Amino acid sequence: MSTLVAVSAALWGTVASAQAVTIQENTAGFCSVQGSVDSNHSGFTGSGFANADNAVGAGVDWSVNVSASGVYQLQWRYANSASDRPGSVRINGVNATTVGFPSTGAWNSWTVVNTTVNLNAGGNRIRLEATTSAGLANVDSLTVTGGGTVQADSCGSGGVFRPSYILGADISWTHEQESIGRRYSDNGQFKSIERILVDHGFNYIRIRTFVCPQCPGGYLDNLYSGAGPTENWNDTAHTISLARRVKTCGMGVFLSFHLSDTWASIGHQYRPSQWQGMSDSQIRTASYNYSKGVLDQMVAAGVKPDMVQCGNENNTHISGYSYNNWAGFSGVMNSCLRAVRDTDPNIITVVHHGRPRPDGDFPNWLNRMFASNPPIDADVVCGSTYGTTNNGADWRDMFTSVITNWRKPVMSCEYTNVRRDLVNSTIRNMPNNMGWGTFIWEPTAWGDTKPFNFSNNVYSTNADMDQYARIAREAGLPVPSKPASQLAGTTCQ
Repeated sequence: MSTLVAVSAALWGTVASAQAVTIQENTAGFCSVQGSVDSNHSGFTGSGFANADNAVGAGVDWSVNVSASGVYQLQWRYANSASDRPGSVRINGVNATTVGFPSTGAWNSWTVVNTTVNLNAGGNRIRLEATTSAGLANVDSLTVTGGGTVQADSCGSGGVFRPSYILGADISWTHEQESIGRRYSDNGQFKSIERILVDHGFNYIRIRTFVCPQCPGGYLDNLYSGAGPTENWNDTAHTISLARRVKTCGMGVFLSFHLSDTWASIGHQYRPSQWQGMSDSQIRTASYNYSKGVLDQMVAAGVKPDMVQCGNENNTHISGYSYNNWAGFSGVMNSCLRAVRDTDPNIITVVHHGRPRPDGDFPNWLNRMFASNPPIDADVVCGSTYGTTNNGADWRDMFTSVITNWRKPVMSCEYTNVRRDLVNSTIRNMPNNMGWGTFIWEPTAWGDTKPFNFSNNVYSTNADMDQYARIAREAGLPVPSKPASQLAGTTCQ
């Protein structure tokens, strides 16, 4: 875990408090830079400095958590050998003020500039954004000082959870497995699957959901879990139930809208039965209304998702539309994404490709997603990293191109235990801290090797599960991800 640097309030003077935190590009609270982290000019602290692109709107993002609302001082340490490079300061997505960054005379000559802003109690996202085509100054650190306790926060805001690295799993089969009496055991002790994952450092769960799983041709006709069609598995009610269990255990929720009545995957992107016969405009409305309805119910139940993907493995199609019909394809996807934005603009939005390799047409797909008119309004690109042609170099090259060319973070949305170390190593070593994390797919029951053995209707952890705890520790994550003392008395057992 990164060390937070405390500084004396007397140093600042304008804010009467000893509470402060300094965030560098290699510490908690530094979220991203639309550019690069460089170290080619001396005098910086930490591992380097944030060098945003020379473009209007390019910026740097930080996240802090404060104990009390009020006025806080922001101080940037920076260098600038050019003329003034002002930046707009945005707090939780809203413009707060503009700060000048005058010339310091040389790129290795560092000074500070201050401003004050209002922060809300809890998580706050701070963004410094260039107002001219010259971009920003080189930013070495941000120090936040104020009347309440200040801590570097995970890079989410508005109650949205994003740890410094996501170690996640998709366990959407849980209800189905439990319906036929299956149980989970860790070192001989029966526990819930989500508690086992918490105890081994997992901090995020992905949950898939279908429009009408009980409709003809829907998910209940295509079960693979071993359960029977006794309930409307993966409908909104079951999604909320599982999300509640996940949140109780202190983990983030990643909602996967398949925008179909059944599995959506490469080559299988069927239109929901209730949308059949609709016009394009009606389908866009249906996509929005369905997505917004699910999200509203989750919010009302106290389980607002932290991340949402609209569509699943949408290499060429979504909900019956080809991407050659861009109005139809983008209309369905962006209508769902707009529903997410309208629910809470802080929720992280994700778009998903099922084969992020050159032979999977990934470069062309990226261009279609983000250079078409209209582009897809997603924050993050994720991929299914099951197969590799050259020991992960294809994933590394393709995901790096997302970061370099499109300035978007990347994740692995699906992988299996056999490539556990390769996938996590690849994502963790993405440039500029833009590899956000990974999600193993159905770890109890899918893949050639699994971190669970299955016998007598019990999924029991094996030695491979301990390797995930190792990966968590290597990423600087706590193991367990939520202390047992904080889970005592809850249903996370």
